[in-house]
Amino acid sequence: MSFQNVKPTKPELDRLKKKRQFSVRGENLLEIKREQLLNSLKTILDKNFSIRSEMRSEILKDMDLLEKTYETIGKRKVDRISRLNEVTLKTSVEINYIHEMGIDVPKLELHFQDKPLPSYSYGDTTLHLDILLKRLKTTLGRLIEIAEVDSMMYRLAEDNKKIQRRIDALDDIIIPQLDGNIHTIEEILNDEEREEFIRMKKIKEFLEDDEAEKKAKSD
Repeated sequence: MSFQNVKPTKPELDRLKKKRQFSVRGENLLEIKREQLLNSLKTILDKNFSIRSEMRSEILKDMDLLEKTYETIGKRKVDRISRLNEVTLKTSVEINYIHEMGIDVPKLELHFQDKPLPSYSYGDTTLHLDILLKRLKTTLGRLIEIAEVDSMMYRLAEDNKKIQRRIDALDDIIIPQLDGNIHTIEEILNDEEREEFIRMKKIKEFLEDDEAEKKAKSD
């Protein structure tokens, strides 16, 4: 709002002062909200780091089991069993949204539509393969958890950017502009008040001189 659109009047001055108070209060509330978001983001980052660290350890164990399975029954047979599992093991992900930490975040649920029996014979395979398949289902669940945390981090970071832009707009544009208009109006009103005071003083002096002159003539 430029000064050209502001009337240098007392009511306008009061209105701008109230608007400035409201803007400062809004900036303070946004700062509180931003601090809350940053704290939430730090918590989510720590959780993300923890999950990924655990995930890395679990994948290393899975790789170790896979190597043992290769050594026992051969890589070609493992590949053939893997292709059969692609046909018999079906997965689906259910997505729901919940309101958490002030934002809508997705909650993912992984479903396995597999048969009660595996797509291979227990007789010509190794126990390592059974353990590996069971562990891989758990690993997929952890991947879903990481996806949830990543999505929450992204949304929190986006909300933090929006709030920061609003704070910057208030701090760099709106409040300084209001301060400038308030200062200009106050100067104009003070000048008018001084001019009015001088004018009233001159009128008073004129009236006093006129009264004195009339009194002198009557004497």
